[in-house]
Amino acid sequence: MSFDDPALLAEFVTESREHLADVEGQLLEIEANGANIDVDLVNKVFRAIHSIKGAAGFMGLVRVNELAHALENVLGKMRTEELTPNSQIVDVMLKGADALSGLINDIENSNTVDVSAHITLLNEIFEGEVSTSPAKSLNAAQAAQEIDSQGAKQAVAIPPVPAQKNARVDDHAEFKEATVSQRAPATPQVESSIRVQVGVLDRLMNLAGELVLGRNQLLQTVNNADGNSLQAVAARLDQVTSELQEAIMQTRMQPIGNVFSKFPRVVRDLSAKLGKQCNVVMEGGEVEVDKTIIEAIGDPLTHMVRNSVDHGIEMPEKRMASQKEPTGTVTLRAYHQAGKVRIDICDDGGGIDTNRLKDKAVSKEIISAERAAQMSDRDAVWLIFHPGFSTAEKISDVSGRGVGMDVVRTNIEKIGGSVDIESTLGKGTSVQITLPLTLAIIPSMLIRSCNRRFAIPQVNIVELVRVRASEASQRISKVKGARVLRLRGSLLPLVDLDQALNFANQSSESIGARQIVVVESGQFRYGLIVDEIDDSEEIVVKPLGRHLKTCSCLAGATILGDGHVAPILDVSGIAAKTDLRSHEQENEKDNYHDDASLSSERQSLLMFTNAPGEQFAVPMSLISRIERIRTEQIDTVGGQELLQYRGTSLPLLTIEAHVQAQPRPEMDNVHVVVFQIHGREVGLIAAELNDIREVAAEIDGNTFREPGIAGSIVVDDKTIRIVDLYELAFSAHPKWFAEKPIVTANEESPFQILLAEDSSFFRKQAKDYLATEGFEIVEAEDGAQAWELLKSGEHAIDLVITDIEMPRMNGFELTKKIKSDPHTCYLPVIALTSLASDEDQVRGVDAGVDDYQIKMDRERVMSAVGRLLNPKKTGRNVSHFKPEVLEGCLS
Repeated sequence: MSFDDPALLAEFVTESREHLADVEGQLLEIEANGANIDVDLVNKVFRAIHSIKGAAGFMGLVRVNELAHALENVLGKMRTEELTPNSQIVDVMLKGADALSGLINDIENSNTVDVSAHITLLNEIFEGEVSTSPAKSLNAAQAAQEIDSQGAKQAVAIPPVPAQKNARVDDHAEFKEATVSQRAPATPQVESSIRVQVGVLDRLMNLAGELVLGRNQLLQTVNNADGNSLQAVAARLDQVTSELQEAIMQTRMQPIGNVFSKFPRVVRDLSAKLGKQCNVVMEGGEVEVDKTIIEAIGDPLTHMVRNSVDHGIEMPEKRMASQKEPTGTVTLRAYHQAGKVRIDICDDGGGIDTNRLKDKAVSKEIISAERAAQMSDRDAVWLIFHPGFSTAEKISDVSGRGVGMDVVRTNIEKIGGSVDIESTLGKGTSVQITLPLTLAIIPSMLIRSCNRRFAIPQVNIVELVRVRASEASQRISKVKGARVLRLRGSLLPLVDLDQALNFANQSSESIGARQIVVVESGQFRYGLIVDEIDDSEEIVVKPLGRHLKTCSCLAGATILGDGHVAPILDVSGIAAKTDLRSHEQENEKDNYHDDASLSSERQSLLMFTNAPGEQFAVPMSLISRIERIRTEQIDTVGGQELLQYRGTSLPLLTIEAHVQAQPRPEMDNVHVVVFQIHGREVGLIAAELNDIREVAAEIDGNTFREPGIAGSIVVDDKTIRIVDLYELAFSAHPKWFAEKPIVTANEESPFQILLAEDSSFFRKQAKDYLATEGFEIVEAEDGAQAWELLKSGEHAIDLVITDIEMPRMNGFELTKKIKSDPHTCYLPVIALTSLASDEDQVRGVDAGVDDYQIKMDRERVMSAVGRLLNPKKTGRNVSHFKPEVLEGCLS
């Protein structure tokens, strides 16, 4: 190559990759439009190829110039509508774009690569030959592919495009081995780079300046030995460091659409090869995750998408025989969930035949016939993650080698993620992947075991449980020789960390209280017995040394503030080492709860002590997170206690300032329970955390009722007052609530809400705050009474709020009746519950529930009411609805 300016050449490669990034998707869209040519879209592709051609000609990149020119000719004919694109034409153009990408990624050797076959095919299209002979075009395209593979043996092969922009994807072992055997060592090219917005760089520069100022102040303070100033400087450095960390992390964040963008091509090519019809629906491409996560999930996602097309989507004739559309759909959906990123890969195919899975597993001696007979369908689905397992009838270049889902799960778990799968025979399969936002800096919980400190990523922590010495014999027992914890009606397997790490020959059987960290990874959920729980801390992940890399229980290490090294526990690795199987967990509710407590609704509460002898509780459903802080971190400004946290001020509330309670004693450390009110984060100071318990929701709403206290409950013969966070915040900051209400009630004709709730406490609580907003409330003690009130027509009901667990007729049954009756089907229904499990929410959606809310979350309930009672969308009664609306109810 004659051009010898490396900097300019590198710039050309970078810009060309950007030009080609969207070309594949745009060509597929052009193909989908068919005869309805979108000239603007064709122009976009034309301009991208034209830019590459012009720059390549200037720099003497002959092959790049020639191939781009051939592509440009075809696009030019399309934009003048002289050429109508079809699948054969677009297929040739896609292969030409692939070859162009390969030339650019091995730019140093591009002039030696033979791309004449691609140019010939494109010229034939330009000259009009393909339109009269599509079969000839297809054969020529296949011939070009063969020429490419043969030429690769003689010349330097084209290396693949980086994962986020790779247009050609084939994740099968045989393809990779063949490609590697043909590929000559490529010349090192431009280093991996990312684009960063100027605003982010400006912020980084400003923060770097603040860091320099902080360093200067620190040096001066240390020299002057000024202890008071040292604390202020340290606080400032802490704030600047946190902001700098967030800004730097932002530069690494990339949209997950960079990975999603290649799947329309993957599905198109594979479905055509298999003779299937398949569409791709992509949602949430704007969701951002760390660059390292993006690079790590490309291959696992590709494998699962290919599985959906190969194993999931049926042949068109079979789909039509099953009353389905001949074209199947694969849906990729990304969204944020609980501080993580969730990716769902769903198909509407035939689902997984669990009986066939069991038979295959038995024939391969993976499980015994006895075990297969005992397995539930959900457990059987998990067999696909067993190494070497495949249900393919014959080995092909698409499937059958048994190298797949086990590798997918392993790779996802290596980056701190988890995989779950659900399938319904005849309806489809859904694979759910949960990923951390970043791998570089992660929030963790520090624990101690055998006088050593370890870190557990908070993404794996479900809850913390402290079992008192007096309760140990009742709550911890042995089943089939393994220790289990009785937790909320289920048996949770226990792992002694000392034993798992070979620090002790036998598991701890001490008579003292047990500290248990409940963790999960994928399908595994179990309890880790540790000696002490220290604190939460953001840690920087460091790789393990070569002597520890084989330790499956460790995922890395971190350096703590005191200079000591703390290994990071691998929750999945510990589960594998101890041979845990979540599908073998048993439920023994009869031994744990009496019949009365089982039949009643349950509430999950965080219990804490504010002063000796005074216990309080907060519903777990209202808590955003819990922080442990030093008391000296609390500032008082204008009589208001504040916590400087992550660059912002967090308002703090205290129990004794707003309800009748003793002041908390002087303590070095306290906990802050963080919740949200009116879009603001607020913290409630809790002196000492006692436990998280799921208890029968039999609450006394009278004895201890006062503003800020919703009621009381008796647990272990002790009276515990339940804090009303909304009222507590209102008492401390009434100005926050002086804003416009969420729902504007009509004073002349107020909305009427039917409230079905068997608990007098929850019914009174909901009635009070709804009535305060100006609504008229019609009460019902169960679903049957609510349905009778609706049928009577006595009240012009506008909305129904219903509990789930009720005698005679539960909330699901009530909702089904409402939605199936033409006189009530228009009514929006909000389901209230104490513990909104995923299964309940699925049942609610099936029944027709419009919204799901937690009972004691007053603000969100009111928000849902306001949304569903929007006058623009909701009529006052049946007579106000248009005929087509009523027809929709009846259909």
